[in-house]
Amino acid sequence: MRINYLYEIWILLKIIILKKIPGLRIFKNKSGNLSIISGVTALIFFMLFISVFDIFQLYIAREHTKNASDAIALAIAQNLLFFEENKIFEIAKKAGEENYCEIDSIEFNYEEIIVTTVKKVNFLFWDKIFKNNSLVYSTSKVKVTYPWDEKFGNCRFFIFDY
Repeated sequence: MRINYLYEIWILLKIIILKKIPGLRIFKNKSGNLSIISGVTALIFFMLFISVFDIFQLYIAREHTKNASDAIALAIAQNLLFFEENKIFEIAKKAGEENYCEIDSIEFNYEEIIVTTVKKVNFLFWDKIFKNNSLVYSTSKVKVTYPWDEKFGNCRFFIFDY
């Protein structure tokens, strides 16, 4: 008896709510609404789940390019200290291949080295929707400090004749 009474109150409340709020009248006839809503919700969660893997792919590519550009810049700086300029591009290419990246640009002078690397990101989901090239770039800049630099004060002990 009590269950029947609660059920009648529930139906009355439902009718009152449906009449008061005009936007809820679409739920009056429920046949099929639940399957459509659950299908759309499942699709949205599936897309979000796959997007998480795509974001991870982006972070992995960024770490590879950053490691490659740092390694190349430091290797070039070390070779410039020992005046081995002829091996710079061989070492840079090898360091880029070890980190699965390509070298975009290398700029160096006496005081600094700027290296930019690039890698194509292999997305699982977003490549199927957006047909653009997904590339990640990283740039590293290294300032070269030589042992005979004025910072170390070694020049005051040596007399250079020019």
